[in-house]
This record gives sequence, C-alpha cells and structure tokens, in this order.
Amino acid sequence: MNYTDFEIALSKPRIGRFLLAANGDQDNALYLYKQNIQLSQTLFALLSIFEVMLRNQIDQYFRNHFNDNEWLKNNCDQDGIFSLPSFFKFGFETRTKILTTYIQLGKRYTHDRLVAELSFGFWTYMLAPVQFAAGGQGLHKIFRFRPKGTTQKLIFNELDEIRILRNRIAHHEPLCFNKRHNISATSTNMVYDYIIKQTICLGFDPDKLYMGLDEAKMIIKSIEKMKN
Repeated sequence: MNYTDFEIALSKPRIGRFLLAANGDQDNALYLYKQNIQLSQTLFALLSIFEVMLRNQIDQYFRNHFNDNEWLKNNCDQDGIFSLPSFFKFGFETRTKILTTYIQLGKRYTHDRLVAELSFGFWTYMLAPVQFAAGGQGLHKIFRFRPKGTTQKLIFNELDEIRILRNRIAHHEPLCFNKRHNISATSTNMVYDYIIKQTICLGFDPDKLYMGLDEAKMIIKSIEKMKN
C-alpha cells in the first residue's frame, strides 16, 4: 500500500504526525508507523502476561492474609476493609467496582472470575496509599526481590506508569513521540524497564516468563535511530 492509500485508510491527521516527524519523507513515515505498531504489539503481549501475574500474586497474598478464598466479595461487607471510612472521600469506588462486577457475573460468579474481570488499574491501585493501608500495609512484600529501601510508594508509581502505558496502547496512541511530537521512544523505554524490573522483583525470570515475545528493546533502538 502506498502512502496516499494509507493516509486515506487511517486519516490525514493521524498519519500526518508520522510524516511531519519524518521530515516529509513518506517512506520513512510509513516505516515509523510500522515500528510503532510493532512496539505496541510486543508491549501489549508482555503486559497481558504481566497483568495476570500481578493480579494473581496480589490475590494469593490476600487469600492468605485474610484466610479467605473470597476476600474480595467478603470485604465489601459493612465490616470489610473496602467499607472503611478512609474510602469515603473516593466514593467507596473500590467497593463499587467489586460489587458491580460481582452482580454482572451473576450465576457465573466464582472468585477466580471476579479476579479476572477486575481491571489492571484496580490491581495497581491496591498499592495506592488508601488501599495499601486498609490491606494491612504488607502487600509490597509480594515483590520479594525488590531492591533494599524500595517503598510501597515507588512500587505504586512505577506500576501506575505501566498502567498508563497499557491504556495508551489500548487507545492506539503512538509510543514513538515525545511531548514535543519529535521521534523519541525514551519514555516508552523507561516504562518497559519498569515492566522488566517489577517482573524480577516479583520473582520471575523475564526471558522465561515472556516466552521469547519480547522484542521491545530491538524496536526501540530502531525508532531511536530515526531521530537523525
């Protein structure tokens, strides 16, 4: 497909960003677009595994912590952690998400289905200050191989950056530009490093866990070469 056809298919404003970044070179613009798509693909593959791994680790921690294999639903009760006054200023959003999902599942409900239906953002925010305190302030211990001195706040901040990247990919936002709309994968590379770091901190080998799907560094280097 030539550039004109591509522009018609994807819209001039969308593909125009890549043409501008490529200094008007149509072939380079298409190549950059392709590299961006490939980067999104490989990162989304990694994130799909990372998300399941993270939520399972959190779920297992709280199963043990509460000695309750249905801790999510049961902690929405009046005396549960998700009903604590500290959640009031957020409109008891955590409890609402759990109960809404529980109701939607209906007769299909199992705890494992509830775990799977809750979003990556939900699990990330289990390490946010209010949820972390309500959960007993020990959840960060699932990151068994975290560097000495690593705080819950640092872990949460890095997980939140991963969440933001995941949402950008889901909304088809480019990963190859900086805030000035110049070619740069520096920010994406930083968050990729967080994914690998937190995978290791959780006790897993990224090379084995991601099953050879990880081509992010190679694609990022290719994008960075286009700066010149």
